[in-house]
Amino acid sequence: MIYELNHVGIVIRNLDKSLAFYEGVLGAKVVSRNIIPSTQTDVVYLQITGGMIELLHRREPAGNEVYGITHIGFMTHDLDGDYQRLVDSGVEGVVKPKVAGSGVGRIAFVLDPNGARVELLQRSPDYRTAAVPNSLIKSFDHYSLNANNLKAAMEFYHGKLGMKSLKTQRVEQRQLDMEYLNYDYDVLELLHRPEPAPGPFFGHFALRVDSVESALKSLAALGATPEAGSPKRAGTGLGNVGIVPDPDGVRVELVDRPDLRTL
Repeated sequence: MIYELNHVGIVIRNLDKSLAFYEGVLGAKVVSRNIIPSTQTDVVYLQITGGMIELLHRREPAGNEVYGITHIGFMTHDLDGDYQRLVDSGVEGVVKPKVAGSGVGRIAFVLDPNGARVELLQRSPDYRTAAVPNSLIKSFDHYSLNANNLKAAMEFYHGKLGMKSLKTQRVEQRQLDMEYLNYDYDVLELLHRPEPAPGPFFGHFALRVDSVESALKSLAALGATPEAGSPKRAGTGLGNVGIVPDPDGVRVELVDRPDLRTL
């Protein structure tokens, strides 16, 4: 059974620069560090308050390496059974269940209806610890995913992966539909626009703060560079948003709205 939205995986260029950003600027905590010997890939899991990200650093990257968020990972108690169930239901399998390259646990990959890579993991431990204290960030808010086919994405994440449908929002002036789903603490945002999104599947992940304006000033003092236009009023009318890109251009969104799980 799939039971947890565990992380997003981010392929990075420079491990030292990325750790300086996530640990030194955002206050993340390294909870696991391994290596995949066959590809000389560093695998680092970090926890930001209660949420998780995975950094993947290839010491000798291929010329066509893709940097940024490349997949989203879910934990399961039955990797073989869940992988086969999804494939039998029409989901495209891309990596059959196997031992993880790091030697820790087992993994498989499927594609969601829009083509995003979804990792299934079965391992112990899952690396997550109690919420990591953070003077600036109150909680991990959500992982965001572009869904050109929103109905099919809901059928996949809600119907097949078992995520709870949490909230539906629409921004009329941008004709933007948002569906929020969760497994307990972890929230997934599905974004749908009337025209297919030309960018990557994974747009950003979001962190909740008391004040976006104050948080951006604090992060700038630590060396971060807020994206132009930050902060601004959220299109939904719920609080403000601001963007701070990581060293590889991954957009880290700051929000100061109430917790999505309580709205």
